[in-house]
Amino acid sequence: MAGLAYPRHVSEEVDLLAGALGAAREVYLFLDYGGTLAPGAPGELIHPEPGVLEKLAQLGREDAFSVFVLSGRTVDELNDLLGIEEVGLIGQRGFEIRRPFCETEYPVDPESLGGLIHHLELDAHGRLGRFRGIRLENKGFALALHLNGSEPDVGRDASREFLGLVRELDAHHQLEVLYGDRTVEARMAGWHKSDAVSYILQAADIDDALAIYIGDDVTDEEAFETVKEWAEIDEYSEPWFAAAESPEDEEAPRALTILVAGRPRPTVASLFVRGPHEVYEFLSSLAAIATALL
Repeated sequence: MAGLAYPRHVSEEVDLLAGALGAAREVYLFLDYGGTLAPGAPGELIHPEPGVLEKLAQLGREDAFSVFVLSGRTVDELNDLLGIEEVGLIGQRGFEIRRPFCETEYPVDPESLGGLIHHLELDAHGRLGRFRGIRLENKGFALALHLNGSEPDVGRDASREFLGLVRELDAHHQLEVLYGDRTVEARMAGWHKSDAVSYILQAADIDDALAIYIGDDVTDEEAFETVKEWAEIDEYSEPWFAAAESPEDEEAPRALTILVAGRPRPTVASLFVRGPHEVYEFLSSLAAIATALL
């Protein structure tokens, strides 16, 4: 992974945003859902504010924009939460992709691990049935153990039992385990948000496109790096916000990576905003500039 550094606040780079949009013929905008578009802990069904949905729809209607929202939820769940036909959806951390006005596509064969996940689910119901307050969720590409309704000691014991079961069944290391807020998930290995972003950006013209990725957690760091690599930005080159020797030498960036965090922290992203309320402000600025320039 590229070197980590403290990002600059987007308010310091308004001119840069305008220049990047002005130089682009097409814009790919990727936004994480939980913690970015909507506040709240993972697993909570919190809807974005109406103003956020309005800005997303406005940007999605711009001919030059391709807007995608990413989540660990399924695309059907995301569609219920957003309900915006003009916006693409990336579900199950990249395993499902639904482009605007299209059917869901699967960049990884959904049948390749279906048997293993199904077997894990059956055994988990048998082995974990004695634990009160837990819930198993089969997501197709993953099996999630939810501990929200359990006491802390019960949750710890259930997690150990679940992890032991994964190790027993996954002899060929086809699964990986992710830990969330009171959640343990065994999922298909080798495909992440960043892979889905790269899959979509294959269609972009590197000379005329701008990619923007906005996210708040550790799973977004690889996506930040993927967007920068696509734009041929690496940790050894001069940062794209470094002053040029003359205005003629300045080149508009082809990638903007934005961390959502209450305070800046070391990250692969180059910019940051302080929460979903500032994401809305950024989307508003983006829509205003896009309307004027594109």
